[in-house]
Amino acid sequence: MIAAAKFAAALLLAVQGAPAATPDPRRPAPTFDSARPALPALTRPAVLIVSKTNGYRHDSIAQAVPAIAALAKARGWSSFATENAAVLNPESLTKFDVIVFANASGDIYTKEQRAAFRAFLTRGGGFVGLHSAGDGSHPDWFVRLRGNGNFTGHPGGADQFQTGTLIAADPSHPATRHLPAAWRWTDEYYSWDAPPSADAHILLRLDETTVRLEPKLQMGEHALVWWRCEGRARIFYSALGHKAEAWSDPIHLRMVDGAISWAARQEGSGCD
Repeated sequence: MIAAAKFAAALLLAVQGAPAATPDPRRPAPTFDSARPALPALTRPAVLIVSKTNGYRHDSIAQAVPAIAALAKARGWSSFATENAAVLNPESLTKFDVIVFANASGDIYTKEQRAAFRAFLTRGGGFVGLHSAGDGSHPDWFVRLRGNGNFTGHPGGADQFQTGTLIAADPSHPATRHLPAAWRWTDEYYSWDAPPSADAHILLRLDETTVRLEPKLQMGEHALVWWRCEGRARIFYSALGHKAEAWSDPIHLRMVDGAISWAARQEGSGCD
């Protein structure tokens, strides 16, 4: 009887097919947007917060987006947060001073959206990429814009999140002038196959002797935060911010606030 029951179950499975796998919310199916989101009334400066994920989706997006919006509000700025990449159109982008990728990932653009984003930068708009804006899911032109090598990974297993020492390389920048010379920080540390480009200005480096990195992830000069110019555009990247706790940490939030203010041309210098 038991053997017969098992045979019947196997036969039913063969006829009906295997049950559908449960979708992984951290790896959503890629989508491309065409209908533009309606924008609220915005005052300047204005921050566009994009958290669309056509790559890995971080749980901390839920904390990062409102935290960034709160930074803008505290300055008296306006902001708009969206997961709709159709906001990247010529008309909508004229209303913003800086675009922030809050753990956005993947190739999220249509041809027209990519052109509108790049035109925004050509006009001198600012860009701040946070954490997964540095992963390996982005198209080649975006990697060149970010200004460093190709993503090679991060520690896994018990070593995924480690407390390491970050060394401040430039204490004069609005994003880092509040930081100590050596800052202890816990995160998922990214590595790439090349350091930032020669035109990049490194702000924070990881002291690799303070964490466990397998050989393929060791970089020597391990930059994690930097800025560069793309023509007149101010480009800022920070690899920090994987964990939800980062988005309530006052030291980290002050760094992000300074990055946004710099990219929006409200503080600091560069890219004239």
